[in-house]
Amino acid sequence: MHAHERRATGEESVPRTAPRGPERPRTPASALTGHRPDALRTLQRTAGNAAVARALAPAPENATDPQHAHDPQRTQRAQHTQHAQRPQHIQRYAEGEAALGFDKVSTNGGIAVRGRYEAYADADMITAAAHRLDAQDRVAITLERGAAVQVGERTLYRVLPVYKDAARAEAAVRAAGRAPEGAGHEPVSGDSAARRDDKRAAYQRSLADPPEAQQLIALTRRIVTAIQARTQPPGPDVAGLRAEAMRLAMATMGGGWVAARFPYPERSGREGLSDLAVLMPGLTADFLSGLPAVENQESLVHELLITLPNDCQGAAAQLIGRPADGGLSVRRDAPTVGENHFVDLTGAAPDGWANHFAAVILRDGHDSLTYEAAADRTSAVQHGKSLGYFALYGPPGSDQSFDAVIRAQNLAYAARAAPPPRDRTGSALCPRRRPFVSTAGPARRPRSRA
Repeated sequence: MHAHERRATGEESVPRTAPRGPERPRTPASALTGHRPDALRTLQRTAGNAAVARALAPAPENATDPQHAHDPQRTQRAQHTQHAQRPQHIQRYAEGEAALGFDKVSTNGGIAVRGRYEAYADADMITAAAHRLDAQDRVAITLERGAAVQVGERTLYRVLPVYKDAARAEAAVRAAGRAPEGAGHEPVSGDSAARRDDKRAAYQRSLADPPEAQQLIALTRRIVTAIQARTQPPGPDVAGLRAEAMRLAMATMGGGWVAARFPYPERSGREGLSDLAVLMPGLTADFLSGLPAVENQESLVHELLITLPNDCQGAAAQLIGRPADGGLSVRRDAPTVGENHFVDLTGAAPDGWANHFAAVILRDGHDSLTYEAAADRTSAVQHGKSLGYFALYGPPGSDQSFDAVIRAQNLAYAARAAPPPRDRTGSALCPRRRPFVSTAGPARRPRSRA
């Protein structure tokens, strides 16, 4: 796989389009005397692979300049140069303008990725992968074809992961502890383009008035009502209210908020109710104050994608279930469609991920396309359409392999997530701007990249 890698971590902004600016000056083949590697790269980036191929192609046998046709020494030098210029291997994928705006293209040219949220593939490849996913009952998703793009001489189609049916979407929403209304915002096999647009518009509207806000307010009222009752609240009732509060806190604010704010040790009776009565207004206020950031983050996605959690293992399990041969935590050098990549990152970086999982949805030779999520402490959402992204990985042992790419991303993420250095008084030397999800206190390091 050949890559023009812009995204070192999961923190890319608006998905890139494919602008075609003014044509750059072309480098004449005559300027490539000796065909130095830097000269060939310059020609490739400015004029494309066709120009490189023409420059490296051997001239016709015995072809010499007519005015020097009778000069034996010139003829010998020309023949020697022609032999030296014969190409051994030409990189097929071009960077810059010649890359047609894509970040990565598979070695065989059947898959192309642009930004976080756009993946394109050969039509037959999408169909074959969809049949393989359909044949696996544990897998909740399948693939459909979207808009077509031209990549060189090939026509590729946008890859659209969708749930196999509405029941699978509803089950995923329930398992994640999300509001049932969320199932109506998920892509399902057979949706028309108009239906997908309607679902995405409804999802965007829900961000301004999310059902979770009403759930938080309703739970707060029930807690206050229980406190005002004259009778001692039964222990199971208090435990149930606490469990519901924790579920909502996890779904809206994430594990870092819960670890920093949730009352511990757990108390029962009126004391336990009082703890919850103090907790709920702060939880509700923090959730509501973050809605503008949520709308901004989710607006980056211009297609109806599947809502995923801010957790890599949870995302993989939601998409493909758990493979029978050991589950998700199995290292596979070449996972097939419906399986997953896995890497153990224990000890790799103090503030990084403990491991990473990525569901494989397409393959092109030795290259694999995944749809995945990665834990991000700066995310404004714990479940969102902006959390899932496409990634294209090369064969094991290469610099574009899953292990190599994820280990590099883990180090970059750890560097951003590490606490700032402090002076002798304990003050931060380089104060960081605190993201929304950390305003409640220090976040606990997630166990996985999810």
